[in-house]
Order: sequence, then structure tokens, then C-alpha cells
Amino acid sequence: IGIFFAVMAVVRSLFQAAGGELSDRIGRLPLLIHSQTLRAITFVVLGLTIYYEMGLWWVSGVLLINAVVGSMFMPAVNAMVSDILPAEKRLEGFAFTRSAGNLGWAFGPAIGGFLADWSWAALFHISAVLTIGSGLIFWKFLKPIVATKRTNDRFKFSDLLEVRKDKLLGIHVGLSFLLYLVHAQLIAPMSVYSVEIAGISTLELGWLFTLNGLMVAILQMPVTRLLVRFRFTTQLAVGSLFYFIGYGALGLYGGVWFFAVVIMTVSMGELFISPPSLTIVSRLAPEGRTGRYMGVHGFLTTAGWSLGPLWGGFFIEGMSHSPFLMWLCIASLAPIVAVGYWIYGYSLPEKFNR
Repeated sequence: IGIFFAVMAVVRSLFQAAGGELSDRIGRLPLLIHSQTLRAITFVVLGLTIYYEMGLWWVSGVLLINAVVGSMFMPAVNAMVSDILPAEKRLEGFAFTRSAGNLGWAFGPAIGGFLADWSWAALFHISAVLTIGSGLIFWKFLKPIVATKRTNDRFKFSDLLEVRKDKLLGIHVGLSFLLYLVHAQLIAPMSVYSVEIAGISTLELGWLFTLNGLMVAILQMPVTRLLVRFRFTTQLAVGSLFYFIGYGALGLYGGVWFFAVVIMTVSMGELFISPPSLTIVSRLAPEGRTGRYMGVHGFLTTAGWSLGPLWGGFFIEGMSHSPFLMWLCIASLAPIVAVGYWIYGYSLPEKFNR
């Protein structure tokens, strides 16, 4: 299972880049609609493989296909925000879509846990209905107002490497990759530490995840508007420091209320990070290449998110006898990223940075 999820992480990262490129060529809206339709089909098949007890290989194969289709969705969504909104409104647009996503993050696990107690197969069949419903919403409400933007030049794999010439993008996505190595501690490493080492219950852990989702969903828009006077790179640097403070302090104490304070601190980091990061990418992207740039950004952040548990797990395995030092080491990349963004702010032109 561990090997399978490692393979799926690589696949998801690669298809983030492919999804961005594809959205430039066939248009954002067709990709959004078709990806949700195909994903709904995979959820139906996944429910059937579970209902008929077809075994690990069938479940793994269908999950892999689901990961491929789902990975192509996010770059198209982010490129769509860039298409719909003028440059000066994109920061709020990305904040708004992140708030919506975190509502799903807050309520999805609770709904899933209830359905799983009833029927694992029904859980995925209901997921299929919700997924096809989102595709219908895209078709009904976006089709009348969104022109299908696409580029018509012939695709070559070397095209994906063209972005390496954009040094400003390269620095940004490189720093994002390092930051997401730390951000990813929220799931597996923190779960292992809090339950297996610190001794809180899985129910309490679930409530901590819900707290994270609700904080971002409720506060993302007001915080984004409050920070609009600051440069994007400044917001990213401060957000990185919140990650360092939150995760760095995690080993000081083991009580659930202390963990709640840590989660709130880490969530503040999230509130500072995502909208300005995506806005920089949308500003840097040349005409007709927004999807490609979003795909490259998605590739590196997904890679960081996927490799983050390996980074955290390495220290948990070898330093669990000293929790405070262990979490300081895990979080040590965040201040490096903060300094990196502070320096990067001096080379990034103001038209991309405010």
C-alpha cells in the first residue's frame, strides 16, 4: 500500500503539468467538464470493485485512473480563475475558491466517515453523484459566460521544458516545493505523532482537521483583503514563518488543546500562502500559457505535498525520543523559504508582486 501511494504521488505530480498544458489546448471548460465526468465514472467502478470484493489490484488500478483524471482538474480551475478575472481581482478570486475547497475539506471527511460506517461501496457511488453534479454546474453556469480559450500550435514534449527559461517562475516554484514539504506534515506525520506518540485519540485528530478546514474557509477572504496592501512575496515569507512557529512548537507539549493552538498557527500560514502564490503564477504566465504555468506550479507543489511525509517520517523514525528537536528539524525548511521569498521580492517586478 505504501509503494502504491508513492507511485500515485508521482503520477499525480506529472499529470498536474499535463493538465495545465491540456487546458491551454482544448480549453478550460471542456477539461473541467470531461475530467469530472470521467472521475464520476471511476468512482462508480471503484464502488463496484469494493462491493464485489475484487481485491487490491482492481481497487488500486481504478484509484490510479481516478488520480490521473483528478490531477488534471486543479490547473484548469486555477487557469479559469485567471481567465474570468482581471489581474487586480485574481488574488480575491483565488482566495474565494480556496475558501470553497476548504469547506469541502472540513465537511467531506465527516460525511465520508458516516457513509463508510453504512457502506464503503455507497460512499464512492455517492461521491460519483456529487462529482457529476459539479460537472453539470460548470456546464450550466460557466458555459454562457466563458469563452473557450485555447492555443492551436502543435504540442511537443519539449514545450513543457520551455518554462525553465523563466527564472522568476523557477525560483517561485522551487521555493513553493520546499514550503510544501513542510505544509504536508499536516496529514501523515502529524497524525502518526499525535496519535501514536503524543496519545490523543483519532476522534480528536479528526476535530483538529475540521478546525483547520473551517479556519481557512471562514477567514481566507477577510485575511486576503487585510493583506492586500503588502507585496505577495512578503505575505509568502510571513506565512512560511507561521509554519515554522506552528510545527516547530509541536513537540513542546502533547495535549489536544495545545495541538489545537498549533493547528490554528499552521492554518494562519495557509491563509497567507495560497492566493498570493497562485496570483504570482497567473501574472508571470504569457498570453495563452496560463494553464502550462499553473500545471508546472501544481507539479512542484504536489511533489512537495507527496514527498513531505517522507521528509517528516525520516525524523520521526530517528528522533522520536526528542520531540521538540524532531519537529524543529522537520520545520527547518520553512525559515529558509521565508528568507528566500524575502530576497526574491527584490528581483520580482512590482507588476507581478502587488
